[in-house]
Amino acid sequence: MSLSDWEKLLAEGKHAVEIVRIGLRNRGINVRESIITEFGTDEDIPVYSTDNQRKLFWISVKSVASRVEDPRVLPVGYRGWMCGEVESKQWFNPSSAIIWYCSATRLAWGAIPPTPPNRLSTRWFIFPDHWGRVLDKRKTNKLNHKVYLYPNWLVPPESTINKEEIIAHIQRLAEQ
Repeated sequence: MSLSDWEKLLAEGKHAVEIVRIGLRNRGINVRESIITEFGTDEDIPVYSTDNQRKLFWISVKSVASRVEDPRVLPVGYRGWMCGEVESKQWFNPSSAIIWYCSATRLAWGAIPPTPPNRLSTRWFIFPDHWGRVLDKRKTNKLNHKVYLYPNWLVPPESTINKEEIIAHIQRLAEQ
Protein backbone atom coordinates (compact mmCIF):
# COMPACT_ATOMS: atom_id res chain seq x y z
CA MET A 1 0.00 0.00 0.00
CA SER A 2 1.45 3.32 -0.94
CA LEU A 3 0.92 6.23 1.39
CA SER A 4 -0.57 8.24 -1.46
CA ASP A 5 -3.34 5.65 -1.98
CA TRP A 6 -4.27 5.80 1.70
CA GLU A 7 -4.10 9.60 1.62
CA LYS A 8 -6.49 9.60 -1.37
CA LEU A 9 -9.02 7.55 0.60
CA LEU A 10 -8.75 9.90 3.56
CA ALA A 11 -9.01 12.93 1.28
CA GLU A 12 -12.36 11.71 -0.10
CA GLY A 13 -13.85 11.76 3.38
CA LYS A 14 -12.30 15.11 4.28
CA HIS A 15 -13.65 16.62 1.06
CA ALA A 16 -17.19 15.46 1.88
CA VAL A 17 -16.92 16.88 5.41
CA GLU A 18 -15.71 20.23 4.08
CA ILE A 19 -18.51 20.47 1.48
CA VAL A 20 -21.15 19.75 4.14
CA ARG A 21 -19.51 22.13 6.65
CA ILE A 22 -19.53 24.99 4.12
CA GLY A 23 -23.18 24.31 3.25
CA LEU A 24 -24.24 24.35 6.90
CA ARG A 25 -22.19 27.48 7.64
CA ASN A 26 -23.83 29.21 4.65
CA ARG A 27 -27.20 28.42 6.27
CA GLY A 28 -26.19 30.19 9.47
CA ILE A 29 -25.30 27.13 11.55
CA ASN A 30 -22.30 27.69 13.84
CA VAL A 31 -20.07 24.80 12.79
CA ARG A 32 -16.39 24.26 13.53
CA GLU A 33 -13.51 22.10 12.35
CA SER A 34 -13.45 18.36 13.11
CA ILE A 35 -12.22 17.32 16.55
CA ILE A 36 -10.73 14.16 18.05
CA THR A 37 -12.46 13.06 21.26
CA GLU A 38 -11.00 11.64 24.44
CA PHE A 39 -11.83 8.19 23.01
CA GLY A 40 -9.77 8.80 19.87
CA THR A 41 -12.82 9.05 17.61
CA ASP A 42 -13.44 11.96 15.29
CA GLU A 43 -16.46 14.23 15.37
CA ASP A 44 -16.72 15.42 11.78
CA ILE A 45 -18.71 18.61 12.29
CA PRO A 46 -19.21 19.95 15.82
CA VAL A 47 -22.03 22.49 16.17
CA TYR A 48 -21.69 25.26 18.75
CA SER A 49 -24.05 27.74 20.39
CA THR A 50 -24.31 31.14 18.74
CA ASP A 51 -22.21 32.66 21.54
CA ASN A 52 -19.50 30.00 20.93
CA GLN A 53 -19.59 29.04 24.62
CA ARG A 54 -20.64 25.41 24.31
CA LYS A 55 -20.70 22.53 21.89
CA LEU A 56 -24.32 21.53 21.28
CA PHE A 57 -23.91 18.32 19.26
CA TRP A 58 -21.98 16.87 16.35
CA ILE A 59 -22.72 15.65 12.84
CA SER A 60 -21.26 12.55 11.20
CA VAL A 61 -20.48 12.84 7.48
CA LYS A 62 -20.03 9.82 5.21
CA SER A 63 -18.62 10.06 1.70
CA VAL A 64 -20.17 7.80 -0.93
CA ALA A 65 -17.90 6.59 -3.72
CA SER A 66 -20.65 5.11 -5.93
CA ARG A 67 -22.68 7.35 -8.20
CA VAL A 68 -26.00 7.97 -6.41
CA GLU A 69 -28.93 9.65 -8.15
CA ASP A 70 -31.58 8.58 -5.62
CA PRO A 71 -30.61 7.52 -2.07
CA ARG A 72 -33.75 5.37 -1.84
CA VAL A 73 -32.17 3.11 -4.48
CA LEU A 74 -29.03 1.38 -3.21
CA PRO A 75 -26.09 0.89 -5.58
CA VAL A 76 -25.42 -2.69 -6.68
CA GLY A 77 -23.86 -4.65 -3.83
CA TYR A 78 -24.97 -2.25 -1.09
CA ARG A 79 -27.18 -3.52 1.73
CA GLY A 80 -27.78 -0.14 3.35
CA TRP A 81 -26.01 3.15 4.00
CA MET A 82 -22.97 2.60 6.23
CA CYS A 83 -22.91 4.86 9.27
CA GLY A 84 -20.23 3.60 11.64
CA GLU A 85 -18.36 0.61 12.96
CA VAL A 86 -20.36 -1.34 15.54
CA GLU A 87 -17.65 -1.34 18.18
CA SER A 88 -16.65 2.29 17.67
CA LYS A 89 -16.46 4.37 20.81
CA GLN A 90 -18.41 7.07 18.93
CA TRP A 91 -21.59 5.33 20.12
CA PHE A 92 -20.87 6.49 23.69
CA ASN A 93 -21.74 9.95 22.39
CA PRO A 94 -23.49 9.35 19.06
CA SER A 95 -23.95 12.03 16.46
CA SER A 96 -27.22 13.95 16.33
CA ALA A 97 -27.34 13.70 12.55
CA ILE A 98 -25.71 11.63 9.83
CA ILE A 99 -25.20 13.07 6.36
CA TRP A 100 -24.08 11.07 3.34
CA TYR A 101 -22.53 13.03 0.48
CA CYS A 102 -21.97 11.72 -3.05
CA SER A 103 -19.31 13.84 -4.75
CA ALA A 104 -20.08 12.37 -8.20
CA THR A 105 -23.63 13.79 -8.18
CA ARG A 106 -23.27 16.37 -5.37
CA LEU A 107 -26.27 14.73 -3.70
CA ALA A 108 -26.69 14.75 0.08
CA TRP A 109 -29.16 12.96 2.34
CA GLY A 110 -29.30 12.01 5.99
CA ALA A 111 -30.63 10.08 8.94
CA ILE A 112 -31.50 11.02 12.50
CA PRO A 113 -30.04 8.65 15.08
CA PRO A 114 -32.39 7.88 17.97
CA THR A 115 -31.68 9.65 21.23
CA PRO A 116 -30.81 7.86 24.48
CA PRO A 117 -31.74 5.55 26.08
CA ASN A 118 -32.20 3.66 22.77
CA ARG A 119 -28.94 4.94 21.25
CA LEU A 120 -29.43 3.08 17.99
CA SER A 121 -32.45 2.43 15.84
CA THR A 122 -33.90 -1.06 15.78
CA ARG A 123 -34.52 -0.44 12.08
CA TRP A 124 -30.77 -0.24 11.51
CA PHE A 125 -28.85 -3.47 11.15
CA ILE A 126 -25.31 -4.80 11.28
CA PHE A 127 -23.40 -6.00 8.22
CA PRO A 128 -21.33 -8.10 8.01
CA ASP A 129 -21.95 -10.05 11.19
CA HIS A 130 -18.22 -10.88 11.61
CA TRP A 131 -14.98 -9.27 10.51
CA GLY A 132 -12.98 -11.11 7.84
CA ARG A 133 -15.89 -12.48 5.81
CA VAL A 134 -16.69 -9.75 3.30
CA LEU A 135 -14.00 -8.14 1.17
CA ASP A 136 -14.06 -4.35 0.83
CA LYS A 137 -13.55 -4.33 -2.93
CA ARG A 138 -13.00 -0.59 -3.24
CA LYS A 139 -10.27 -0.38 -0.59
CA THR A 140 -8.71 -3.67 -1.74
CA ASN A 141 -8.43 -2.31 -5.30
CA LYS A 142 -7.03 1.05 -4.22
CA LEU A 143 -4.59 -0.27 -1.63
CA ASN A 144 -3.45 -3.43 -3.48
CA HIS A 145 -3.99 -5.74 -0.52
CA LYS A 146 -7.03 -7.46 0.99
CA VAL A 147 -9.16 -5.25 3.22
CA TYR A 148 -12.24 -6.68 4.89
CA LEU A 149 -15.37 -4.85 5.95
CA TYR A 150 -15.56 -4.34 9.68
CA PRO A 151 -19.08 -4.88 11.09
CA ASN A 152 -20.94 -1.60 10.58
CA TRP A 153 -24.34 -0.20 11.35
CA LEU A 154 -26.27 0.16 8.12
CA VAL A 155 -29.27 2.40 7.63
CA PRO A 156 -31.92 1.06 5.24
CA PRO A 157 -32.92 3.55 2.51
CA GLU A 158 -36.45 3.87 3.92
CA SER A 159 -34.95 5.21 7.18
CA THR A 160 -33.16 8.09 5.44
CA ILE A 161 -34.44 11.61 4.84
CA ASN A 162 -33.66 14.10 2.11
CA LYS A 163 -31.20 16.99 2.29
CA GLU A 164 -33.79 19.61 3.20
CA GLU A 165 -35.19 17.47 6.03
CA ILE A 166 -31.78 16.77 7.59
CA ILE A 167 -30.83 20.46 7.37
CA ALA A 168 -34.14 21.44 9.02
CA HIS A 169 -33.43 18.91 11.80
CA ILE A 170 -29.95 20.37 12.35
CA GLN A 171 -31.33 23.93 12.39
CA ARG A 172 -33.93 22.95 15.03
CA LEU A 173 -31.27 21.35 17.22
CA ALA A 174 -28.97 24.38 16.85
CA GLU A 175 -31.76 26.75 17.97
CA GLN A 176 -32.52 24.88 21.20
